[in-house]
Amino acid sequence: MKKFIWRHFVKDYENHTDPEVRARYTKLTGVLGIIVNSILCVIKIILGSIIGSIAVIGDGLHDMADSLAAGITLLGMHISRKPADEQHPFGHARAEYLAGLAVSVVILIVGVELFKSSLDKCIHPAETGFSWLMVCFMLFAILLKGSSSLFTIATGKHIGSLPVIAAGTDNRNDVITSIVIVCGMLLHHFCGLDLDGYMGCLVALFILWSGISLIRETIHPLLGEPPDSRIVDKMKEIISRYPEILDVHDIMVYNYGPGKNFASFHAEVDARSDMLGIHEVIDRLEREISAALNLYVTCHMDPVIVNDPVRSEMSRAVSRAIAPFEDDISGFHDLRVASGKGRPLVYLDLVIRPGKDVNREEVTEAVCGAVRTVREDAAAVISFDRIEL
Repeated sequence: MKKFIWRHFVKDYENHTDPEVRARYTKLTGVLGIIVNSILCVIKIILGSIIGSIAVIGDGLHDMADSLAAGITLLGMHISRKPADEQHPFGHARAEYLAGLAVSVVILIVGVELFKSSLDKCIHPAETGFSWLMVCFMLFAILLKGSSSLFTIATGKHIGSLPVIAAGTDNRNDVITSIVIVCGMLLHHFCGLDLDGYMGCLVALFILWSGISLIRETIHPLLGEPPDSRIVDKMKEIISRYPEILDVHDIMVYNYGPGKNFASFHAEVDARSDMLGIHEVIDRLEREISAALNLYVTCHMDPVIVNDPVRSEMSRAVSRAIAPFEDDISGFHDLRVASGKGRPLVYLDLVIRPGKDVNREEVTEAVCGAVRTVREDAAAVISFDRIEL
């Protein structure tokens, strides 16, 4: 069914990574969300007011928040498509994340207000009416919103949009709260248990939980997330096709919003190779990765002397020196031997594992001692690196 809808309402729907097509997907889910939630909001608030149910009214207010959230998502999508300018040289794509954060805040506000109203009804109870019409409508709302939720989440995952997934997840939570409300109404009718205020509190807590969860999901890309391992693996697979690249390290993947992904890495090459030829290889590699993964790619070239016996011996010595620190140091790279004031200088980067730290003076002393076992007059120049990819 979802592919049927995409095919008929999204032009060029198969090219979902294209920013223009992606915007059409977002617009489709946004318009659908506004229509569905607006209808349910009005009817629930009217019927909830008639029977005096704070839980039903609260559910309607949540639908109103969802409708507003869909509008915010559309606004965020519109802003994110604005081109780069002097103040925003990488474009405005991160506006989509801000839209997701704004949706989460709206949900939290609704949850707090509903909890206050529901708690007041628990303290000052009032008779709640019952209507089979209300029950039937709530069941219809569950089916309608459930279908909308499944479609929205599927679309969000299809195009990789956090705000769309967030909106669909919130709709799914609405379905659960509506089921709880219907159960409360039936308990009241058949068992005489008026739990409306308590049901309202439960709905409010569920809304607050979903709002906090969505904030966590939308704030991570703003703070900076680890790169998708599939992207890194694909980059390494493409790089491995180039025999001129001896090794690769310092792979960084970061983004300025959906469709604005950047990557950089260091590639080790034979220092005795033709540098103009290697430069052409690097350019070709950057273009291939960019085309395959839709990334803006920069490669830094690290020339190394291949089959240098001194470098090889220094490398083995450093490996032995850092072995006692393997819980905190994952390895090293960029090891090269240069001459400084008549004595060899060993330059290298040590990689500290994420979330770990080391006594840098102790590690430096161990590495310096190790290189002196190879050459008594050698010294080590160490950089500590936290990029492990």
